[in-house]
Amino acid sequence: MTMTRFSPSLVRFFVWNLIFPAGIALSGWLIPAGWAGEPSAPLHGFGVADSIGQVEVGVAYYLPRGRIPLPDWRERVEYHMKRAQSFHHREFGKQSKLTYRILEDPFVASASRDEMPKDDVDQFFWHIVNEVWNSEKFTFSPEAFPIILVLSDVNFSPGYGDWTRECDGIGCPFSEPHTDCAGHVTETGEDRPGTRCGGARALIWPERHIGLALVTADGWRVPITGTDCVVYHEGVGHSLGLPHPEPLNDSVMGLAQYVHPIHKSWIDADQKEAMGWVKHEIDYTDLFSSFEVSHAPSRPGAQDTVTVTVKLPEHFAVQSIQLEYQTGLWLPFRSARFQGQEERDGFQYFTWTIGPVPIGQSIAYRARVATRGGQQEEFWNYYKVRGKE
Repeated sequence: MTMTRFSPSLVRFFVWNLIFPAGIALSGWLIPAGWAGEPSAPLHGFGVADSIGQVEVGVAYYLPRGRIPLPDWRERVEYHMKRAQSFHHREFGKQSKLTYRILEDPFVASASRDEMPKDDVDQFFWHIVNEVWNSEKFTFSPEAFPIILVLSDVNFSPGYGDWTRECDGIGCPFSEPHTDCAGHVTETGEDRPGTRCGGARALIWPERHIGLALVTADGWRVPITGTDCVVYHEGVGHSLGLPHPEPLNDSVMGLAQYVHPIHKSWIDADQKEAMGWVKHEIDYTDLFSSFEVSHAPSRPGAQDTVTVTVKLPEHFAVQSIQLEYQTGLWLPFRSARFQGQEERDGFQYFTWTIGPVPIGQSIAYRARVATRGGQQEEFWNYYKVRGKE
């Protein structure tokens, strides 16, 4: 379709801002099994007439000119899109089918980071989204509602480091509008994604019959608990017109990113019913919903060995399970030390340990499981050693 550029001022009417007060790239669309021949209910976008019985998301990994792509960028993008897809299908059932296609290669921007808008987050949003949209690298099925989702390798704020998270709690030493760029850390010392200066946002454009979304690096690049919520919140939720709930709660369209991963979240029933959703029982016993991963202590010190635990109901027959971790974005993942397995009270527990690291060091880890029934699931997470404040 022919694309035109739009004025950044329009974003103030259409855009939804995320900021609150506190596998494999395919030539086609990735379609989950079990949908063939299943009729769709007449779902529509929130507040618009466009059908969302079929939703197609075109995903671009956006790289400023001159920047080197992350070596495992595709795995990170694929992980978040699988999580978003599983959540969407659990919440809407067969009434809305979500598929996605990731561009085969990084989308290399026409501008370097220094040449991008620095003073207005709306201009920053439109600069990136318009460039991807106008490239016409995505085509969509006529019967599907299209969404273009940009996962950026850059934040609006130049002073926010999303691996070291050096600005959390203290702000950043930059002039307006970058003086308050702190990341979010919970009272228990756990990191959550996002920064007040990140720039992640999205909109539904009724006249153009499309959703447009940008998730900046702070919202997805490092796998902090809640990044999957950010990707769905912007890349699917707001792009289908869903607003923040009133009153604000811990649903995926509310504050979920600060509280829990997406498999523990939900979309409010009244919001879905406003989209034509036919209420039905939601299955929270599938592998996606049941796969629990945690680490302890939640606020590790420089002398602490961290234990990572996977918890699964006993009825899942595990064929293989592994835990890997990395100590930097550019470093490979490596296997953690397996400690053992036990069963109690209807659950099976698998544990690994990661040795002590210095103050200021960050660790990312990922747990992957495959069952004898052919199901697969994974969960990524992160922690930083801040010492004993």
